[in-house]
Amino acid sequence: MIKLTIEVADIATILLMYDTIRIYTSNAENGTYAYLASVPLVTGVSTYTYIHSQGTEDTWYKSTYFNTTNSAESSFSNAARGEEAALYHVITYPEECEFDGAADTIIRKIRRLIGDLKGLNRLYECDGELCSSIHEDGHTVDMGEKGWPVSVSIDGTEYTSLMDPIVQGYQYLTFSGSLVSGTQNACIDIWFHTFTFSDREIYEAYGDAMIPPMVPTDCVTDDHLMLQASIDLLENMTADDLFNDGAVIRDDQTLYDPSPGLRGRNDLLDRLRKQMDALIKECVRSSMHGSSGYLID
Repeated sequence: MIKLTIEVADIATILLMYDTIRIYTSNAENGTYAYLASVPLVTGVSTYTYIHSQGTEDTWYKSTYFNTTNSAESSFSNAARGEEAALYHVITYPEECEFDGAADTIIRKIRRLIGDLKGLNRLYECDGELCSSIHEDGHTVDMGEKGWPVSVSIDGTEYTSLMDPIVQGYQYLTFSGSLVSGTQNACIDIWFHTFTFSDREIYEAYGDAMIPPMVPTDCVTDDHLMLQASIDLLENMTADDLFNDGAVIRDDQTLYDPSPGLRGRNDLLDRLRKQMDALIKECVRSSMHGSSGYLID
């Protein structure tokens, strides 16, 4: 698998004449080059990537600019090799929200408090047959679990804009173009982080956390708010699970019992509440020791 990076020096000028990059490949630098794929040009975007799943370190590439309306095509670029593609080199699909260092630290600490560290998963469908991950609309991919993409590639073209695809409900990715051609689907390669709560949901819970009772406002710290946010998130998750998935189901052969998981979460909630109580007592004690007043005889 080879990753090819194409730099467009003056995208505004190029778009006046062309709307697509065409990629050609050969087994030799000076050999005969055959058409491989096309990558649409985008206003304001100067760097394009293409993943060649069948490419090797001995594969050579050339590119041209192409106009799909009048079939005008530029001359070939110089021959070049791509680079071996790893899991993903860097996160290329944008984050849902950009947080500063302080907010990132708060989110990371809350994740540890509630046991919701991010995982990494991959959806890879390149066999050419219609797959269950593509919805009937032909534009939407189901990642199968809650998460946020870090790398999105369709037929070797990397997607790097929040507007295409659009992430819906932290599970569905809707593309502007069709993913299905006849009875064949596109080659889908999506890496994504998995989680119970997104970074935005965690930071919103932190922002919505209420000041604990009996704690003077000038005594409230990030530790109070992080603990309260953690408690709120776990309580909401428990209430949702009890309502939607809390029943014990038994038949002749199987037994579904969510009770152990719910008990474990309640134990975690109890530990967090005890930490909060200890923090409140220490805060109130410190506030009382620091107070001053007048003795009236």
